[in-house]
Amino acid sequence: MLMVKGSSNENMHQMPNTNDMSGPFVSENVIGVVDDHFITFHLDMDIDGTDNSFVKVDLVKEETLPGQSPRKSYLKAKRHVAKTEDEARIKLTLYDPSELSNPSGYKVVPGGTAASLLDLNDPPQIRAAFTNNQNRAVGWWAFGVSEQGRRHTSCVV
Repeated sequence: MLMVKGSSNENMHQMPNTNDMSGPFVSENVIGVVDDHFITFHLDMDIDGTDNSFVKVDLVKEETLPGQSPRKSYLKAKRHVAKTEDEARIKLTLYDPSELSNPSGYKVVPGGTAASLLDLNDPPQIRAAFTNNQNRAVGWWAFGVSEQGRRHTSCVV
């Protein structure tokens, strides 16, 4: 997490509506803001006990209102706890909340790139326009490269 914001709540259980959260609790009264990165991961799971649930997490594009922000859109994590085994068949995150209600029991491992969900005219998407063209044979170094480009030339060669 690169940015955080304060919260009057100490943990996720005190939130009246967790769908309004912009990111996970990283400490008491501190929420980690979801940041835009163009990297995907797979999870190497290590189950800690039997008290776990399967949670499907999707990144969705949220549009901003005209004049609300210089950003045209941003990414938001939407969570859905699976109630049946059939619901738990796709994009799983093993979820065993810590005392701050954050997921635990897994290791994040870098993987290949995925398509961007951002608006094509959004500043982060303009800077990292190489994410419009998926080529898994080329391993772009995402940090640094995406900050140096303009529209369709956002890769430094």
